[in-house]
Amino acid sequence: MTQVDIQPAAWLENAQQLKTAGFTRCEWLTASHNGGDSFTVTLCLAKADLSERTLFSSTVDTSVESLISVYPNVAFHEREVAQMFGLRFSGHETSELAFETEFDGFPLRRDFALTSRVNTDWPGAVEPDANATRRPALPPGIFPEWQS
Repeated sequence: MTQVDIQPAAWLENAQQLKTAGFTRCEWLTASHNGGDSFTVTLCLAKADLSERTLFSSTVDTSVESLISVYPNVAFHEREVAQMFGLRFSGHETSELAFETEFDGFPLRRDFALTSRVNTDWPGAVEPDANATRRPALPPGIFPEWQS
């Protein structure tokens, strides 16, 4: 599998070149949030017989060109990334949800706080009683019958 990092300005052009080179299958498109307004968008393309695959990715700000004109089936993936990360795809209206959720915000961003985590005490947050003692335990591999 080939991996290529490209400049954001070459995102659409690179997809068109790869399709011309025989990479006719768009397998998936995803993103990762690098913090702030920085995202890495990754696209996996394959030849029709799956004999060869390529990944190409680009680090972008909050917007990247849509690939719908090259790979129409990428529409769902772009809507999903828009819904989960808040990334915009120019040339594609992504306001239609990829799926129903009850989230306010973008749950796959690093700055998104899960409500259940915020409202639940962390297990190590409560200190045990200072006077409590633990039952003595033998070190691992030492059997009680070895004690004299």
